[in-house]
Amino acid sequence: MIEEKHITEKFGNENPFRVPDNYFDEFPQRVMKRIVQQKKRRKIIHWSIAAMMTGCILGSTFVFTNFRQQDIPLEADNSQYIEDALDYSMINNMEIATYLTEAE
Repeated sequence: MIEEKHITEKFGNENPFRVPDNYFDEFPQRVMKRIVQQKKRRKIIHWSIAAMMTGCILGSTFVFTNFRQQDIPLEADNSQYIEDALDYSMINNMEIATYLTEAE
């Protein structure tokens, strides 16, 4: 009560707050303009996310496809490497069979 009396004595009953001219007349247009801008921004974000996901899917498909194509020649190279190593070591098939039967 004392504060209200002090404020009334100092400032009177006049409202000290003011708004710019035509503020409430232009308010709905400003709000609608912001809504339209936010919708455009959301649309751009959604399309950007879709484009990034598509790029990730295509990129991973490309990577996995290339790795699979490279695996097949590597298996052939490994078998050729093993054959060359056996030829170089001069171990014949009979020695290999003897070793395997003795190991059991």
